[in-house]
Amino acid sequence: MWLVQVQGQEFGLNFNHNPENINFTYVQQLSVKWLRTTPRILDYVDGKLLMANDTAIQKVVDAGRKGYRIAFGFRWDFKKRNLAIPAEGSEREMVYFQMVDQILERVGPYIQVFTLGNEPNLETMDADLQYNQHKQVPLVLFTERLLTHVLDFYKQHPNWPKPKIYAGSLPALFEKKQQQTPGVTELIKFAQREPRVAGLAVHLHISDTLEIPAAFHFVRSIMPNKPIIVPEFSLFRLYNKHFGDRIANSTKGKAFVQQYHLPADMKIYEWLSLVHAGKIPPQQWEGMFLSQDWYPAHYLFTYNRYFKQYGVILATYPLLQQGFEKQVKPSSASWFLNPLFLQKSFGLTKTGEFVKNPLVYADFVKLAKK
Repeated sequence: MWLVQVQGQEFGLNFNHNPENINFTYVQQLSVKWLRTTPRILDYVDGKLLMANDTAIQKVVDAGRKGYRIAFGFRWDFKKRNLAIPAEGSEREMVYFQMVDQILERVGPYIQVFTLGNEPNLETMDADLQYNQHKQVPLVLFTERLLTHVLDFYKQHPNWPKPKIYAGSLPALFEKKQQQTPGVTELIKFAQREPRVAGLAVHLHISDTLEIPAAFHFVRSIMPNKPIIVPEFSLFRLYNKHFGDRIANSTKGKAFVQQYHLPADMKIYEWLSLVHAGKIPPQQWEGMFLSQDWYPAHYLFTYNRYFKQYGVILATYPLLQQGFEKQVKPSSASWFLNPLFLQKSFGLTKTGEFVKNPLVYADFVKLAKK
């Protein structure tokens, strides 16, 4: 039986690729021990970010010194740069691994979990996700070389605690396309067979809560018992699916627009633009979403139920809004709806504080305290 029950499950905060956004004033308000971040390492390689004056890496160091447990890794934006996976032992790979060392020299003592990638099935050129002439996948070969390099680095620092290493992080595993991609299946097989790898990292940005068990079922069919961590999860796809809906499509939605004297044909994205223009008070935020038949109230508890069932030992959730569009369109990315604080949507309260997201804040606090 591949379903597993896990004791000691924990929740933490996710800062994606921008650790400079770690705000200790708000981190300290929550009962969390874990902070997660995945800087874009190729920005450092290309000189867009410089280690000498980089505030992002320093924030990770500061968090570690404050006693927070750090889940850390790198995003390898190969596809964004139209780059193939580097050949083994090539000069380009050596340059990459030298940058790995430079960054780990600063943050290495404070890392408890190291992830070997971030959404590599989306950030790797398609050819490198397929089998080569030797029936091997270039992405998996690179991941294994990175694993060896990181462990060799820690051998040079025997007094530092060695982090547990996870493969991944893999998103959209509920999609048949991903389940049939060699780079995905072979990376999970690699996590299963490789004793140096503790488990697998999975992302769950969904359009339907049934996609949660579908993704986990796929993982557990290949990796039955090793731990899973979920560094990112959200209703991103569900929100984007409904941005173009009329608020009054439902009975409760019709009552909502009537109560607040909004146009009968107002779309959700139009209402969100009014929010960002300062024309909608925070008190309306929760009511609008709860008026929609498609919205799954208290969805963090739904996630948590599946986390327990499928052996997730750590999940991290966004603290602050990062990606953001003031003028919302039907095609706008909905990341700004997820975080625990809505500081960009609403600005500061009269007391100078960020507005809490009533859709998730109280539920997250309950889960974190458990």
